Amino acid sequence: MVRINLLPVRVSKKKEAGKQQLVLFAVVLAAGLAGNWLWSSSRAGDLKSREAKLARTREDIAQLERIIGEVKNIKEAQQELQKKLDVLDKLKQGRTGPVRMLDELATVTPRQLWLSKLEEKAGAVTLAGSAVSIDDVSEFMLKLKQSKYFSKVELKKTTAVKGGGRSERLVNFEITASAQYTPAAAEAAGAPGTKG
Repeated sequence: MVRINLLPVRVSKKKEAGKQQLVLFAVVLAAGLAGNWLWSSSRAGDLKSREAKLARTREDIAQLERIIGEVKNIKEAQQELQKKLDVLDKLKQGRTGPVRMLDELATVTPRQLWLSKLEEKAGAVTLAGSAVSIDDVSEFMLKLKQSKYFSKVELKKTTAVKGGGRSERLVNFEITASAQYTPAAAEAAGAPGTKG
């Protein structure tokens, strides 16, 4: 019987299988490293694009904050200008308002009523005088209440006195009111003594 020694074939097959396993392991390892590198590169690229987007967003926010600051400065300047215009209007009213109020007072005063005192302090007016009858005082008060330049008209006191002649009787009176130097101010205040 012939004997064949198969041991070297088995050893060579085992060596061949070991080599194949090593090659397969090296290929898998190389593929894993290449995949890991590709994944890492894509993540780094994504991170860079997100950082660039974040930087652009921050620049946009900074630009918007500058614009908002400019708008605030413009609004503050506008408010300052409006305050100055209001002061100018008030000064203008203070210059012409009393003249108009006195003209209105001359217009509404009845013929048989004489004013002996006109006092104004901070818009509060006190009127004192004499009239031939209480009806003249009543008519005067009614006209003051209807006037655009007076509000809160109140009769403080009346006194009947003898006039210069023996049979002549006069009525002394004192009236308080609030002066409205412009009709617009009186209407804005909603004063009851203003016309509608």
